[in-house]
Amino acid sequence: MIVADNETSVDLLYYEAIARTVVRLINEKSDEPLTVGVHGDWGAGKSSVLMMVQELFDKDDRVLCVRFNGWLFQGYEDAKAVLIETIVDELLNSRSASTKVVDQAKKVLRR
Repeated sequence: MIVADNETSVDLLYYEAIARTVVRLINEKSDEPLTVGVHGDWGAGKSSVLMMVQELFDKDDRVLCVRFNGWLFQGYEDAKAVLIETIVDELLNSRSASTKVVDQAKKVLRR
């Protein structure tokens, strides 16, 4: 059997425990800075784990998962600016009813 190497939220590799652990860590440290790395070889299922994490957070209005493909900006001198712009755009698109988000986004975009 040959399985396509496409990301999926269907747990074909039994990684749901990893996704649930990431969600638990984020929820436990929600008011502290936190960086979570998902490491593995090409095709090991990293993107699928991230999709499972996003699916687990879909029910939580306090969390916004933003997908950003850094490979598209490899070699760009200011890839960080594109990342920040992507985050601000996603916040504005999904949380535009929040005046706090809109005000903060305007401040960031002015810089």
